Amino acid sequence: MLGISVYFKTFDPDYVHQAAKNGIQFIFTSLHIPEEDFTDITGRIKSLLALCNQEGVMLVPDVSPVTFEKLGLESGDFAALHQMGFQALRLDWGFNDFALLSRLQPDFTLFLNASVLSKDYLDEAKAHGVDFAQVHAAHNFYPKLETGLAKARFAAINQNYADTPIKVLAFVPGDRLKRFPFYQGLPTLEAQRGQNPYVSAVELMHEFGVTDIAIGDSEAQLPTLANIHQYQVDKTMTLPILPEGAGKALIGQTLTVRKDLPERMVRLGVPRKPDIPIGKTGERPLGTISQDNLLGGRYSGEIQISKADLPFTRDANIIGYVHPEYVGLLKFIDGDTKLRFVEG
Repeated sequence: MLGISVYFKTFDPDYVHQAAKNGIQFIFTSLHIPEEDFTDITGRIKSLLALCNQEGVMLVPDVSPVTFEKLGLESGDFAALHQMGFQALRLDWGFNDFALLSRLQPDFTLFLNASVLSKDYLDEAKAHGVDFAQVHAAHNFYPKLETGLAKARFAAINQNYADTPIKVLAFVPGDRLKRFPFYQGLPTLEAQRGQNPYVSAVELMHEFGVTDIAIGDSEAQLPTLANIHQYQVDKTMTLPILPEGAGKALIGQTLTVRKDLPERMVRLGVPRKPDIPIGKTGERPLGTISQDNLLGGRYSGEIQISKADLPFTRDANIIGYVHPEYVGLLKFIDGDTKLRFVEG
């Protein structure tokens, strides 16, 4: 699934409408962070729930014991949350009653804090009848610089439920409006804090088996959402490029890649063409798009993308470059990836 985050202090209904047209399936919001504006929170929640129902997306509120106080409810009154219209809950710190989790499942899709899902926790939850097929492990996001998870730690946490049907949710930063109060991005992984959210999302899915991606910040560009959604649907990777000469013909095309996967280049599944004239040649740094010319013999017409800095060869014409912000995608291309080329 793909989701965005909504914060009442910067809530823009039009952004939700547009995001729904670009593939989102859920909205994350927090009902306990101290920086949020909880003025008329009941009315705001009703409006947001109505909007979610209109667009057919699920609202996933992050709740803690503090939430009930902010909503004017008795502590632990989950029935009241259900009556308000919530169909999903992300349970933050303070909920370790496994019998309660089992009782909540008929009314709510549960998103549990991934940081607490140790093997012992999962064993006890299973013993109390918690259905893991209906559970999502939702990682935290980290607003402050240098506080996000290391990749090794992230992978180790996910190993705890690798052999279960539990789905995994993680956050990537936005590329349109950062969230208050630090405006430093809201990723799960610290290494992704300044990274393009599309590249970050593909990395989470390809390298760590993450199933659910959420934009942690207040807003993302709509093409970013559409690109992530398309990759989730069928592994079509949108690749913005800066074409030159014959490379302009790639724009708008969706191409397969060869399944033999060389170490240092991506070979596109295009037909070879004899006697391609010799054109611009030179060194082929990371992200260079090249086409074999007539000096390549029977390989003439084949198109490659450099996955590393490659030396000069007289056999290949340089026909463009992957946009520098997206070269990080190249390492995640495998034999099942389809590449959709767009103007960078």
